[in-house]
Amino acid sequence: MFGAMITIFGGMLFLAGIIFSVYWQVRLLVVTYKYSLWWFLGCLLVPFADWAFLLLHFKIARKPFGMSLIGLAMFFLGVWMAGIGAQ
Repeated sequence: MFGAMITIFGGMLFLAGIIFSVYWQVRLLVVTYKYSLWWFLGCLLVPFADWAFLLLHFKIARKPFGMSLIGLAMFFLGVWMAGIGAQ
C-alpha cells in the first residue's frame, strides 16, 4: 500500500519536474532573446551556451537558470521514487 503511494507520488513529481524545468528553460530563452538574438540562437543550438550566458550575465539569468535546475532535481527525484527504469 505504502509502496504504491510512493510510486504514484514519484510519477507525479516526475511529470511536475519536466513541466517546471521546461517552463523555466523557456523563460531563460526569453531572457537571452531580450539580451541579444545571437545569445538566443547560441543557447538554443549550442550545448552549454546557457552556462556561458549564466556566467557572463549572472544577474539576469540566475532565477530562470536556478529554477530550471530545481525542476531537473524534481524530475530525478521523481524517477528515483517511482522506480522508473529499475529492473
